[in-house]
Amino acid sequence: MREIVWLMSLIGLSWQIACKAPQPVAPPVAPREPLAEACPPAIDPMLAVNTLKPAPPGFLDCRLATPEYAIPPYAKFLAGVRICLDPGHGGDAHKRGYKRGPTGVREAEVDLRVAQYLRELLLRAGAEVRLTREGDCDVGLSERAAIANEWPADLFISLHHNANDDPQVNCTTVWYHAGVDHRPASLDLARYLCFSLQDGLAHPQIADVPLRSDQLMYDIGFAVLRETNMPGALTESSYHTNPAEEQRLRDPEYNLREAWALFLGLAKYAATGLPRARLLEPANGILLLPPASNTDLGEETAPPQIVFELDDGLRSRRDRGWERQMILTDSILVRLDGHPVPHTFSNEGYRLCVELPCDLPPGEHEIRVDFQNMNKNSVLNPLFRLVVVSAPGD
Repeated sequence: MREIVWLMSLIGLSWQIACKAPQPVAPPVAPREPLAEACPPAIDPMLAVNTLKPAPPGFLDCRLATPEYAIPPYAKFLAGVRICLDPGHGGDAHKRGYKRGPTGVREAEVDLRVAQYLRELLLRAGAEVRLTREGDCDVGLSERAAIANEWPADLFISLHHNANDDPQVNCTTVWYHAGVDHRPASLDLARYLCFSLQDGLAHPQIADVPLRSDQLMYDIGFAVLRETNMPGALTESSYHTNPAEEQRLRDPEYNLREAWALFLGLAKYAATGLPRARLLEPANGILLLPPASNTDLGEETAPPQIVFELDDGLRSRRDRGWERQMILTDSILVRLDGHPVPHTFSNEGYRLCVELPCDLPPGEHEIRVDFQNMNKNSVLNPLFRLVVVSAPGD
């Protein structure tokens, strides 16, 4: 019994010693690093969209309310003129590096913003305006021309910015279609736009001959100029491949400055008169020749004639001296199927009588009427379609 009590006492003492012994301490746990937030993948600047600085709210209305952008009085002659603006490119952001500056500014976005600013200026002057695209979309070249033709527009302007392997190059060029005789009014339009851009953008560099034929690029020229039926020009206002110019092109203020220069060029062009011609006789464009039997019987017949009314773009303003002739007589040239034909012009009523050959064969023919007004502006649409029909004999 005594042994049992002793054993129990020994066990209890051992338990107390064990409880008082220091317990092993677990090694400290390092604090867990916070989970890193997922980083969005870097945007490739050569595939980016919205590469321009956004315009502040109400930017255009605020700027156009300042004296710097006051519409000049001569802009009133733009009223009623139909102008089709073609912002180049669009819908091409997926083509890496396509039509972009060194840091990724897209030409298509600059072209569209300039066109939109120019539209607003033209509308405020009373012109009628349509754009070939309103957003970042791909519009085919023939479709662009068709938009202008089907309206139909009086003038067509395709807006672009240029590129060059040499990043130092930066100047203005404006392009017309084919040769200088193809449609002289296109040269007028290109000239007014070009020199107004040079004045407005004031690049240190200039092209020595800034008006250029599109056949310098392609044998058949640019489709948008080749396929349009009115005077047209393609502007390359500056070079987006020039690093300093690329950064300027991001800025809405600079885009407005370019649009303003284009606007002033168009206003000056309209102010100097936009000549036109209208076929009076036959009004429907169908010329009925006398019966062939009359000729067979030896009857003399006068050569067939057609009559045009010419409009110099100035006389209708009824300013002082408006009754005087404002068309350069020696500039009048009439062609039938490409060959000159006799004509007479009278200041009375501004009538142009054109004498056609007596042996003019039946069918469709092309009449072209060219002339210049006193400011050397050429007729906008010189081509006319004439259908010749022989009357049945007795």
